[in-house]
Amino acid sequence: MVQRNLFAVTNTIGVGKSPFGIQVSPDGLFAYVANQNSNTLSVISTLTRAVVATIPVGIKPTWVVAAPNDLEVYVTNQGGNSLSVISTVTNTVVATITGLSAPYGAAITNDSRYLYVANSTANTVSVIDTVSRTIIATIPVGTTPWGVTVTPDNSHVYVANNGSDTVSYIDTATNTVSSTVAVGHQPTGVGVAASGLTAYVSNNGANTVTILALINMISPPAGPEAGGNIVTVTGTNLAGATAVKFDQVPGTIMANTPNQILVVPPPGVGVALLTVTTPGGTSNPKPYVYAPGSELDSLVPGTGPTAGRNIISIKGNRFSTATQVRFGSVPAVPTVVSDQLITVTSHLPPHPAWFPSPSPRLAVSPLNPSPTRTSIRPSSAP
Repeated sequence: MVQRNLFAVTNTIGVGKSPFGIQVSPDGLFAYVANQNSNTLSVISTLTRAVVATIPVGIKPTWVVAAPNDLEVYVTNQGGNSLSVISTVTNTVVATITGLSAPYGAAITNDSRYLYVANSTANTVSVIDTVSRTIIATIPVGTTPWGVTVTPDNSHVYVANNGSDTVSYIDTATNTVSSTVAVGHQPTGVGVAASGLTAYVSNNGANTVTILALINMISPPAGPEAGGNIVTVTGTNLAGATAVKFDQVPGTIMANTPNQILVVPPPGVGVALLTVTTPGGTSNPKPYVYAPGSELDSLVPGTGPTAGRNIISIKGNRFSTATQVRFGSVPAVPTVVSDQLITVTSHLPPHPAWFPSPSPRLAVSPLNPSPTRTSIRPSSAP
């Protein structure tokens, strides 16, 4: 008999009053909980499953965002019109950013540089530079913005406008709204797929979820020479696809709908032309790049504290699309300085059981590059 996997409650941890937003750190070692009626942030160790720190923040803390570099945590204080900046090294508030208006949801770019905060009573989104800790732009959006999400490639931000039943689509290059789309009643949150091509909007007042899709795109437009990754292709009239070819070599179709195909590329070198064949014909070709892997030359410093969280500079080649550095099995998100240099915050956990040996290996993984706009429309399609 096959036993099904079931959820089970394994612990219950007491925190502050009216816990609301919660965020797990990128390294998985801590969970941060905003306690609205205690005006505190609880820090929970995921190893000991106990509260290890209680940090006073602003009035009515609501949303929590952990920086991908794992150095800071940000808390929106809805009642205090402010944002608390918390050091994950000292578990203390190191700055308070004011000038917000009943801030609710927030999201951060994956390089940890820019934070987008929804001002629920001003109908705007504030863009905060996390280095200077200043508001560098204010973007008008819909009424009562709540949920905020940054796309995986940092190119756009989705904002759910609870009061106007819309979603604003912000271009991060210009910090302006490039599109506004009507969704269901009282949207509260937005989730974006890893491909960045599909977004899911929860409509609190309608008991529905709206699916938003970017049509005529490929994500990622590049991948390893060995193939084996998953590529998302979107377009129109894609139902019943019989082949997705990289030059003349077919990939493996994993899923197929009228607007989306998931395909596994075959091995290849250089640039291949991707085409989709359906009962209606074959699409126009679009380039897909087979990228060679990264090469690591050196890292400075070569040693650091057992608790990690110091900054390391890594030199090598083909780093411009790096998305992850692993210390053993523990991932960290790098900041790409150039094709030959990335920096990263070490994530060595303070627990020897995490590694079978005293010297965990370091590996750099290539990024799925930003989706590129393409036109995938099979010719003579019905």
